[in-house]
Amino acid sequence: GKSAPKSPRISEVKAPELNITSENEDLLVEISKDPLFQDIDQSMNLAILTESGKSEQLEGLLVRKQAEFLHQTRTDRQVPLPNRSWEPKGTLVCHIKEHKAAINHVKVAPKHSILATSSDDGCIKIWNTRKFDSRNIVNNSRHTYSRPGQPIKGIAFYDTGDKIAVATRNGSLHEVGVKELKVCAARTLAIQQDDVVIDMDTLGTGNEQNLVVCTNDGKIIGVDLRSPARIFKLSNKPQLGGVSAMCIDKGEHWVCLGTRHGWITCWDLRFHLPITTWRHETDSCILTLKPCVSSMSSICVGIQGYNEMSMWNIESGSKERSLWYGPPDSYMTSTITSGVHAILPLSHDTLVTGGADHSLRFWNTRREAGCAVVSAPPEISSTQIYRRKYEKEVEVIFAEEDNSLILNSTTENKGLDRPSPAHHHVITDAKFVKTTQPFLVTGDMGGVMKIWK
Repeated sequence: GKSAPKSPRISEVKAPELNITSENEDLLVEISKDPLFQDIDQSMNLAILTESGKSEQLEGLLVRKQAEFLHQTRTDRQVPLPNRSWEPKGTLVCHIKEHKAAINHVKVAPKHSILATSSDDGCIKIWNTRKFDSRNIVNNSRHTYSRPGQPIKGIAFYDTGDKIAVATRNGSLHEVGVKELKVCAARTLAIQQDDVVIDMDTLGTGNEQNLVVCTNDGKIIGVDLRSPARIFKLSNKPQLGGVSAMCIDKGEHWVCLGTRHGWITCWDLRFHLPITTWRHETDSCILTLKPCVSSMSSICVGIQGYNEMSMWNIESGSKERSLWYGPPDSYMTSTITSGVHAILPLSHDTLVTGGADHSLRFWNTRREAGCAVVSAPPEISSTQIYRRKYEKEVEVIFAEEDNSLILNSTTENKGLDRPSPAHHHVITDAKFVKTTQPFLVTGDMGGVMKIWK
């Protein structure tokens, strides 16, 4: 792809020092919970570690844990990542249908006390996540904030967790106060006339927190929450196509835009310059973008029409890894029932995807045997095995049918079929929620929210 002038390079992840300091104390506490670390007697010196062959493993563990720790500060502040060993089992806890149109976003407040969903029906629903653990599982929202006739395309919690920024499709920006799970105040921040908002997120902390709004014609608009006033305005090249997706790295201060023609541009928000621009090889519409946990200079990309989720380096515009829902021949054919709309990075090497086939999949990029279908409609086979290969120097993990499992399932399953707990519409978003135990929360185009263990 074509490259624009580059700003200073984004630093790569470096392994932290082994000595405990105020800066890495929290990180080392998290590392100490890892099974590998617990296997190592902390009284052992480096020579013994080297002889036991575990020094290299320990170094890799430190790098991986720091990447996860940094990802936590780069996305939602104070939002814990799941334990590396956790994976959703596909057990449906709750099915909720309150929204009357597509759910566009599921967002979790700092410390995971509140969850918010936004929809094309013009409503934001506020949910009490503590109810997820109770016997009387949550089955209704605690409060609704409504903008009738204005589809809500972007929501973002402030880092304090007591306010939500709201962006409607027609360009109006609002601030909603949340106290004791109820909307306590609301004000209009700004109106971007003639702009169709695609997405929005916060940037910065405390009194220096700002909004970054993305519009379909390629504008990136910064809004000061204190004024509120426009603090910058950047413009994507019109020939790249209308913008369809956005993601922000809050720690590194960059934003990536994906377009309907398959172009991705990364902008440096400190210098207001494009870092690089490249095009997906399929030229397909970019449906979703998310920062990777494994590297501060990589993003996860979901596209329309193909059963692929890929990881790209934003400095070079090169593909680093691909995850395919099926065998290689199925990837080569574009279909209307294909496309990854939801990507949820969980740890350095695990993530969840969902999309047009109404299925949820768990991926383990370090161990392909750990990949699995979490939930899928009956026509999607769950009897799949995952393999790894390299194609044009890109690592590919792909699924294929396991005929032995298909034979066993057909001979053993002779009872009545139970209704599938899977989504019946395109899955649009997925979020991790941690209360006293971890949950996966998903939303779809039918307005349904599901809670999974």
